[in-house]
Amino acid sequence: MRIFLFITLVSGLLILTNVLSFSQQQKISIYVKVDTIPPNSTVHMTGNTDELGNWIIMQPMKIISRNEWSFVIKAEKGDTLQMKFNRGNWDTEAVDSNGIEFPNFSYIVKRDTNLHYRIPGWRDLIKQKIIITPQRLANKAGFLELIEGWKYQIGDDSSWKDPSFDDSNWKTINPLLTEENFYKLKWTGNIWFRNHIYVDSALWNKTFGFLFVNTGAAEVYLNGKLIYTFGKVGHSKETETVLIDRNPKHILFNGQAEQVLAVRYSNHRAEEMFAYNIPAGFSADLGDLNIYIPNRVSTIRNNSIYQLAFGAFVLAFAIMHFLLYIFYPKAKGNLYYSICMLAFAGVVYTGMEGAFITSMVDAITVFLINTLSIQLSMLFGLLTVYYSTFNKIPKRFTFFLIISGFFILQTVFFPFLGGKFLDYTFYIYIIIVSVEIVSVVIHSAKNKDSNSLGWLIGIGFLLAMFFIVYQVLIMANVITHPLFGIRLVYVYGIILLAITVSINLSKKVSEANSDLERQLTQIKELSQKSIEQERKAKEEELSRKLLEADNKRKTEELEEARKLQLSMLPTKIPSLPNLDIAVYMKPATEVGGDYYDFKYNENGTLIIAVGDATGHGMKAGTMVATIKGLFTAEGLEQEPVSFLSKSNSVIRDMHLGNIFMAMLLAKIEGDRVSISSAGMPPVLIYRNDKKIVEEFRLQALPLGGASEFKYQHKSTTIQPGDTLLLMSDGFPELFNPQKELLDYEKTKELFRTYAHLNPNAIIENLCEEADKWRDGAKQEDDITFVVVKVR
Repeated sequence: MRIFLFITLVSGLLILTNVLSFSQQQKISIYVKVDTIPPNSTVHMTGNTDELGNWIIMQPMKIISRNEWSFVIKAEKGDTLQMKFNRGNWDTEAVDSNGIEFPNFSYIVKRDTNLHYRIPGWRDLIKQKIIITPQRLANKAGFLELIEGWKYQIGDDSSWKDPSFDDSNWKTINPLLTEENFYKLKWTGNIWFRNHIYVDSALWNKTFGFLFVNTGAAEVYLNGKLIYTFGKVGHSKETETVLIDRNPKHILFNGQAEQVLAVRYSNHRAEEMFAYNIPAGFSADLGDLNIYIPNRVSTIRNNSIYQLAFGAFVLAFAIMHFLLYIFYPKAKGNLYYSICMLAFAGVVYTGMEGAFITSMVDAITVFLINTLSIQLSMLFGLLTVYYSTFNKIPKRFTFFLIISGFFILQTVFFPFLGGKFLDYTFYIYIIIVSVEIVSVVIHSAKNKDSNSLGWLIGIGFLLAMFFIVYQVLIMANVITHPLFGIRLVYVYGIILLAITVSINLSKKVSEANSDLERQLTQIKELSQKSIEQERKAKEEELSRKLLEADNKRKTEELEEARKLQLSMLPTKIPSLPNLDIAVYMKPATEVGGDYYDFKYNENGTLIIAVGDATGHGMKAGTMVATIKGLFTAEGLEQEPVSFLSKSNSVIRDMHLGNIFMAMLLAKIEGDRVSISSAGMPPVLIYRNDKKIVEEFRLQALPLGGASEFKYQHKSTTIQPGDTLLLMSDGFPELFNPQKELLDYEKTKELFRTYAHLNPNAIIENLCEEADKWRDGAKQEDDITFVVVKVR
């Protein structure tokens, strides 16, 4: 059920996103008035956006009255809308009063707008010849369908190719020869078409792309000269050879205004094709050869990739599961799924084969294979879902078997019975199958067997059915702008299906291997149980005793070291009449590396030392003991800079390795303080009169670093109410659980917040802030504070 909730949530978010995006767009209302329109016709439009159809989908407009139609879209400010009008296809494109197609109607979106257009007529209703001019080509974006002016004569006479032949008594017809026009002819299988095309002189001797798509055999003549053949024109099925060549050709009109295009044509399988709703004639188009060729190459490449990539992917699953069935016939689910995947591979392959078909016989064969594959994929997909959930195939499967059988028989033996009613019936059948899969998925999800993943297979088939239905809606122009602009979507549903079944298979194989390993382990455990238990008991007892002894020794050593370190710290804080002093130190381990100390006399002179040895533990404690001895040996008259230089030399001469000592000295005499530092954080001084914190930072290497290093010092005056904060880097470099540093700027801010309090209260608040920042994280370094407030 979580999966259904997730899908519902994602769908809701997508809908909300659409609503929010549309709410920010401009409303464009398009109104069209037509001077005339045939009965039962609808005005359509197409254009350069998804909502307008991207020049592929013809969007029906809403009727206001018989002569007025409307269409509403939304677009962003600054978008340029381009559009054209027709009655459902380019053969019925809107034309001006001269019978010429309009250029693209264009509008730059600025605000909510009403656009009004008038259409005097329609291309198919104007009796005219094909006229090719630069203006007309520009209006048609460089492409022109050769529809008008075709005359025909049943029969076969080679003299009809002659441009001087008198065809004035021939009748006109659309050369596509749809079923409606075909049965008006006294068809014998052979026919000639002629067209007088008028070409503007500016287009003479210019190369055009020429697309000729036929369902029979054809010979194309220009001004009496044979320019292309498509198959072999014959007088019977046996002598006729059909060739469909979708590759673009070129055509060149010579230096004369009237050009005669003649087509010798035969189709002795026309009535068979009408059963599959295939026209019997041909279509011809002119256009830019430099666009036709890349488009054809792109189509071939993309279709080949889809066939090889997706088809091979699905076929691999079919072969794998068939082999699993061969080696273990009891698992019939593998057989069902293998046939289902084989059928899906057929759907993918035949669905992309249209670009490669060279004859209508092949087209019909591909169509039949595609239909059979669709029905088999649904049937055996349902069987796979049943097998993964139930111990026995439900009786209701017979219903689906009969319905699929009906569609297969209708397609193979009664294709002429097809139509919109049967299409809608098939769509309803897909919905019924999807509902059945949903019910099985719900049943599987409620199954008490926690190891069953039958519901996952059901989800896979449900997703596949969803993408197939989505594909059907795209092909039926119900969905005009699919998500992400992807128009071929059903293959992704098949891939998701293959993945879900593979997950289920992997789980079953894993469970079988785990069960086998578990049984083998149990056998070994039973045979060695008593020996293993006795050996473990002895090892655990010995390990426990050794661990206790080692822990006792380390605890005693650390306790001695801790006592030694504490003994090196001052036993009491100096009590001076003009200063309040408070200290705090919290080691990160039992033996830390931080150190503080004081020297003072009755004259009020005070030296404060704060140090931080590298690392923690015993090595840090050794360094602290060393610096304690050096500090104790010096007198109050010693200046901080001199002490640091001397200590640096002594520690370097001791050759302690990579052990260093950062140290800070502050000497207070009356209202003056002198500060020297060897690698320690800055001293912070809160100025009570200005309520600000000043930072005294001295960049220097720690003691034991470079020899003869020149240490610096800074001096300043302090007034009553001023407060000094000396500290190690443990507080500003404290980490929180997200591995973020407290940092020095945050430290200054916290000190400024609490500096008006007495020294003990300042330290208490800083410690609370440290605990808040750590939020349970481990303290990585020692923390030491020395706070001095001037009375």
